[in-house]
Amino acid sequence: MIGYIEGNVVAAEPHRIIVLTAQGLGYEVHVPTMHMPGKGVTLFTTHIIREDAQALYGFVNLDEKRLFEMLVEVNGVGPKTAFGLVAHLGHEGVIQAIGLENAGILKQAPGIGKKGAEQIILSLKDKIAKLGGGFTASQTKMDAIDAVPAADRRFSRLMGETLQACQELGYKEQQVLPVMNRLLNENEYTSAEDLLKGLLRELR
Repeated sequence: MIGYIEGNVVAAEPHRIIVLTAQGLGYEVHVPTMHMPGKGVTLFTTHIIREDAQALYGFVNLDEKRLFEMLVEVNGVGPKTAFGLVAHLGHEGVIQAIGLENAGILKQAPGIGKKGAEQIILSLKDKIAKLGGGFTASQTKMDAIDAVPAADRRFSRLMGETLQACQELGYKEQQVLPVMNRLLNENEYTSAEDLLKGLLRELR
């Protein structure tokens, strides 16, 4: 089982990267936040093996990895759904929703309905309360620093919003991502609007 990866990001798109290790191996990893090509990365990974496929899910810390693995164990929640929860709500968002028994927050994630959200709360609320150290609702704000860094969340949201806007304008993801990565390497963007303007100048 692959539990940890360290290397350089050689290709990236929203929620998926390829990491080249010092040994020359390239791993495709699903990640909840965006990472820039050319940057170093260290990830705690969960290796999911199925009869017809294998997948690696990577997280910036052990709390994220542990939460993902707990979600996968819930009846009716597969890896894609568990990953969607962590990617959409963030580690602290999922913990808070479960701790407060708020199914409405969990339903904001793709693929989660009312019954699924209630099942997650029922299955994990006691386990999370017993774990502590980042897994209790009362500690959520304190532990947010140890979860996904705020800068990474803003960067991921910036890319996601810009990509969605480009797709609504008729551009394909494969057209947009190479240009977006180049612009982000060359300039600093603080809003999706500014990044979109830069992209449209290049794409037209």
